[in-house]
Amino acid sequence: MNSSTERSADHGKQSVFKQNLEYLREIPLFQGVDYECLKLLTMLSKQIDLIEGDRLMVQGEDDGCAYYLLSGNLKSSYRIYDRLYQLSDHPPGQFLGGLSLLGPAIRLFTLYASEKSSVLRLKRDGFQKVMDQYPDGMVKVAANLPAVLRAWEQDLLNQIVDEKQETGNQALGVTLL
Repeated sequence: MNSSTERSADHGKQSVFKQNLEYLREIPLFQGVDYECLKLLTMLSKQIDLIEGDRLMVQGEDDGCAYYLLSGNLKSSYRIYDRLYQLSDHPPGQFLGGLSLLGPAIRLFTLYASEKSSVLRLKRDGFQKVMDQYPDGMVKVAANLPAVLRAWEQDLLNQIVDEKQETGNQALGVTLL
């Protein structure tokens, strides 16, 4: 490989790193986290390409990973007894599974690619090692968590209102914890 090719490859790696760093900076859970801390998290993140049908999360398992959807579409489903319920479509720009970074989190549903997709994956063990190095980062993440949960719950309530559903006996309210 000649030096111009090497520089081009290095530039490509830097561009991907910078783009992935920007993705992490956009995630509400990471708002206000130190730049150096985010750089380490970016280095530990891995971009994964998926084909239709690939599963990222499996109901009943704890994979210890969170995903930022870069492109494509993911679907979630829930199985109870012998019945499978299709839950939601997840378009690009969503951060999914973030609570699993904080500790064990058994998945309540399965998340799979409904088309060719790409995600940025961050594993719990790497996240926790970085947070050990940057304890202020963990303080910021913990401080952001109530707002993230509130926004999630607000979206859920908006869906119910948009679909003109009665809540009846449905249990809402992670913010009631």
